[in-house]
Order: sequence, then C-alpha cells, then structure tokens
Amino acid sequence: MRVRRFVAAILSALAVVVPIVADDLADVRAQAGARLFRAFLSADIDVEKKAVDNQLLILFLYVDDKNRAASLASHFLGEAKDGGTIRGLPLSVAYSSDATMAGYKTKVPAGIFLAQPPNDATRRAVIRYGIEHHVIVYSPFEGDVESGILGGLSVEAQVRPYVNLSTLSASNISLKPLFFKVTKVYR
Repeated sequence: MRVRRFVAAILSALAVVVPIVADDLADVRAQAGARLFRAFLSADIDVEKKAVDNQLLILFLYVDDKNRAASLASHFLGEAKDGGTIRGLPLSVAYSSDATMAGYKTKVPAGIFLAQPPNDATRRAVIRYGIEHHVIVYSPFEGDVESGILGGLSVEAQVRPYVNLSTLSASNISLKPLFFKVTKVYR
C-alpha cells in the first residue's frame, strides 16, 4: 500500500513538472530560433528583392499570445550588430494572428517566424503562403520542418539551421551554398 501511494505521488508530481519542463524547452528553442532566423534571411540570395518600401518586413505569427511574439521579435532584433538591417536594408517587424494572411497579399513579408506552435490547418496555410509568395517560413518547434515548414533548428550535439529541401525548392528560394555547410537538410 505504501509503495502504491509513493508511486502515485511521484506520478502526480511528474504530471505537474513535465509540462513545465516542456514549456521551458519550447521557450529555449524559440529564443534560439529567433537568433537563427536572421541567418536564414541573410542566406536568401534574393532577399533584397523582397524589400517593401525599402525595408524588409518580418512577420511574427502567433496563435493567441502577442506578447510572446513581441518578446521573440525582441530577441530577433537584439541580435542585430548592424543596427537592425540585413544587407543594408532596415528591418520592419509586424505581428499577426491571422492564419489566412489576408493583410499580406500585396505587402509580402521577407520572412515569417512562427511564435507559437500552430494547429495543422494553420501550418498548412502558412506553408502554402510561403511557397506561393517565395517567403522563408521559420518555426523553432520540433516536427515543423518535417511537416513542411521551410526552416527551423536542429538540436543535436549542437544547434544548427534545419531546412526542408522540398519546401525550399517549391518556394523558389535560393540560399547561399555556404549556408548549407552548417545546415541539416530534411529531404
């Protein structure tokens, strides 16, 4: 009886701790991803052609927590050693929870960062939008690259960029060859 209560207590404690640890790991991945996202955008050979009003529009897409998106955008911009530019073009950050991307039909962003894990329908819609508009869609969340998101991060012995080669090809985006020397590729 004692053993059974002890095991029940351990399992109850784990039920509380595991989600907290998972949230912390997702947050660490997202923050690291915000820093790696700049590398993806810098590696895009045609990034200058994606300027809107002589700026690179970067969209942080969230589900229900705009503050999280703003925090990740801050990490993204905080890495700027060049005053918040990529190839001399100033960065402009926007936030949206609209998975239809209705506000971005003519004003197409240079990149989209998923600030929160989307549901399957949203993920598919964003992948389709990225392919149709030649936009780098980036997610720091595990399993998203395998699901078709163009880029993310691979956490193994070291953290490095992770690219879905078929989505990259379908998006008609060219990345610098040197970028692939440090990138894990999903085929």
